Amino acid sequence: MTPTRSIPALGVAALTLLLAACGGGGGDDTTPPPGDDNQFTQSGEWQFALPAAGSDICYDFDAQAAVAGCTGNTWDIKVKSGGRDASLWSNSGTSSPDDTGKGGAFGGPLDHTWDELLAWQNGTTDPASGETIPANVFLADSVASVFTGSNGIQSSAFEYGVTGTAGDHSLYPNFRVFLVTTDSAAADPVGTPASPVYALQVTGYYGGAGGTASGHPSFRWIDRAAPGTVRDATVDASAGWVYYDLATGAVSTEAGTWHIAFNRYNIKLNGGESGGAKVAGFVGKTPAGFYAADGSTPVAARFTTTTNAADTLAELSAADIAVPANANAWKKDTTSSPLSPTYMGTYPQPLNYGWYTYYPTNAVAPAGLSQHMLSANAERAALVRTGEGTGYARLRLTKIEYAPATPAFNGQQTWTLQYDLQPSN
Repeated sequence: MTPTRSIPALGVAALTLLLAACGGGGGDDTTPPPGDDNQFTQSGEWQFALPAAGSDICYDFDAQAAVAGCTGNTWDIKVKSGGRDASLWSNSGTSSPDDTGKGGAFGGPLDHTWDELLAWQNGTTDPASGETIPANVFLADSVASVFTGSNGIQSSAFEYGVTGTAGDHSLYPNFRVFLVTTDSAAADPVGTPASPVYALQVTGYYGGAGGTASGHPSFRWIDRAAPGTVRDATVDASAGWVYYDLATGAVSTEAGTWHIAFNRYNIKLNGGESGGAKVAGFVGKTPAGFYAADGSTPVAARFTTTTNAADTLAELSAADIAVPANANAWKKDTTSSPLSPTYMGTYPQPLNYGWYTYYPTNAVAPAGLSQHMLSANAERAALVRTGEGTGYARLRLTKIEYAPATPAFNGQQTWTLQYDLQPSN
């Protein structure tokens, strides 16, 4: 069982302001007008045999049919099989072929119950507040890298609105030092000429002609084999991914040689699930004073100091930068989705994956199940936007059945997903 990263739930109003200010989110920017009655006019079930490990299967709610090869933008839900378990994904972001899918998820299965979502009459209107839900609150599947954090914007390089004032919707860099290796299999964390390791700081987010346009990240870096030469750059990543070659100090292309890429405040590396190279990262150091003693609460006065860029320059080559203990400590890029949250619980007790519960041992398995088996959490649910970007579905996993086998957990699994659909238009 391999857990994946989850996206913390935020209030509708807070998340709306945050994404609007930062230009985040994915999919269509146009939200249909709310309806006056129940727009979830269709219901159905998708029952499928869990495929072999490493295989994907997709389903189109509007067509009420599986989509062979998960091609196009009409499928809505993807199931990635782990053999004995599975994860769910939407037709959006990193899961969308050729970036054509406009789906997304309003939270995941640990954020909502089925009964709560039954109160929704329209996928664009929060029934509790009456607020219209903007398109960018339906979060797209995304990259998870060393630059991904646990704060509200899922960034380890930026903090949002640190002053706490009503008008502060800015992003602030924390000048953290990230190590970036071109060969994550190399045993030497410091690097060699054949396998350079760069030390890099993200230093800003605003630029353009007036210097205030969002989506223009600035960064500076050194090759640790030549620490006396500091290079810096700003890229216009306001309209999509910009790929950058740290060796040449120039913008590249996805098909060319690159190490790091930016899409607004999102950052990925050319390795793992983000690219074909062996680039990976490691958090080397966080400059003193940016966070309180808990390590996560931003200190506003430190973030807003106008001399931060100059004050933290020496951190790039500081003697106390932490380095990976071995090659396995380098963090390679993965992908994440609100529909595939990190499990809750502590082994060997049952582990809650949102859609289902996993029972590690016979001692904790309920009647009718044994160790390594799953049971559906039918009370948990999620609200998703369709791949076309104009429909919505609430769904839950109602059943996981096992065919007879010895041991029992090797039996063929059959899953049943129930959904109510507001059709695409």
